[in-house]
Amino acid sequence: MNTTEENIVATDLCPYDDAEIPAAMRRMAADPTLGDMVAFAFPDVQLDTVRRKLEEVRSADDFQKAFVQPMLERIIARSSAGFTYGGEENIARDEGHLFVSDHRDIVLDGALLQLVLIYSGLPTSEITFGSNLVSSPFVEDFGRSNKMYKIIRGGCGRDLVRNSRILSDHIHEVVAGGRSIWISQRDGRTKDGDDRTDQGLVKMLTMGGTDGAAEALAGLHIVPFAVSYEYESCDALKAREIYIRRRGTYTKAPGEDLRSIITGVKQPKGRIHIQVCPQLGRDEIAALAAGEEGNDMIRGVASLIDRRIYEAYRLFPTNYIAYDIRSGVNAHEGSRYTPQERERFVAYLKDSVAGIEGDADELFDIMTDIYANPVKNKLSLAAL
Repeated sequence: MNTTEENIVATDLCPYDDAEIPAAMRRMAADPTLGDMVAFAFPDVQLDTVRRKLEEVRSADDFQKAFVQPMLERIIARSSAGFTYGGEENIARDEGHLFVSDHRDIVLDGALLQLVLIYSGLPTSEITFGSNLVSSPFVEDFGRSNKMYKIIRGGCGRDLVRNSRILSDHIHEVVAGGRSIWISQRDGRTKDGDDRTDQGLVKMLTMGGTDGAAEALAGLHIVPFAVSYEYESCDALKAREIYIRRRGTYTKAPGEDLRSIITGVKQPKGRIHIQVCPQLGRDEIAALAAGEEGNDMIRGVASLIDRRIYEAYRLFPTNYIAYDIRSGVNAHEGSRYTPQERERFVAYLKDSVAGIEGDADELFDIMTDIYANPVKNKLSLAAL
């Protein structure tokens, strides 16, 4: 950090250290919001019992074990047809990592990684989340007790550069200390199913290094992973947003982010899979740096992350059905899905857009593209 002011700001953004956890637990126990959370996450547990358990928590790991892990497991049980994962052998046990993934759900993408780490006997990581999502003191306490690091959203010019450096410095500090942190490949969720790593994100990551851009990236031990949902989180809401943006400016309504969080958590997601990819090798990054300069190298690293994610992304019948619908050829019927599955999914797509104001055919096509684009990206690997 370059100034005392930046240090103060960075401290306000960081996860709570263990000394701060008991006070945060007391604030959460006294907050009326706790009742709503308990009613949703632990409907069979008395509120006073949860309050007592909160007051016994003394560390972030205690909080995750006692509350966050059971909450995630309950969400999976209630809103999915099962959660699987693979590739955990790509996570080195003796060093910190920057985990980078596609971004489909506001909360679950990074949160489900924590289950992979717990089930693999690895320490949980920090999770980045936008300051725009901090809607109340309760959310702030819950997030920062859950190892969440708050990214400052908004700003331009000098403020944007300053905020990017604060974030980059923190990421480098975490990984250099042997810990890990997760960030999505772009600021906002992928709305159209076409996962692309933001080159600005890669450029931001180079700001925290001291030995050049390539060495800064190599020192982060970047491990991409792909999170795949059989039924896309908030798919109808995303289709509506795309439809409106095609006709002008889309303006979020007050409380929209919170509603998207709730919808994403509760909405049936079918099967969910996380596949951890091989780490971006120092030699791979060095080769890009040797062969390209400046922004060309940044583009090359972003493309490398994309290829890892496309390779690892698990395609479901919903994806193949959508691709065949949009291509006009039933190339995958029989091998990837049955006629009955196609009939059910087409009905799902039509029902999902029926309540959205606008041209029904265009909305259907937008919804279908959300599911078809991962197949297109997977097929594009053959041309790379």
